Amino acid sequence: MVNPVDDDQINADIASLQAEMAFQGDSVQRLNDALATQQQDILMLQRQVALLGEQLRGLREASSTREGATENEKPPHY
Repeated sequence: MVNPVDDDQINADIASLQAEMAFQGDSVQRLNDALATQQQDILMLQRQVALLGEQLRGLREASSTREGATENEKPPHY
């Protein structure tokens, strides 16, 4: 026969473990959501950097094709 005190302790331990698992499940879900948001932000920033790189290349090409312009030419205020 099982001691009733042992049953109560076992039930309390089970309840404690269930609460801990629920807390950990919630924590894992929040971390997953944060990671997904960060990944979206990283992808957006990568696209923006790529676009800025293209714009910079375009500006460099446009400035190098200007009549008489050279890469090392000093601005007129020098």
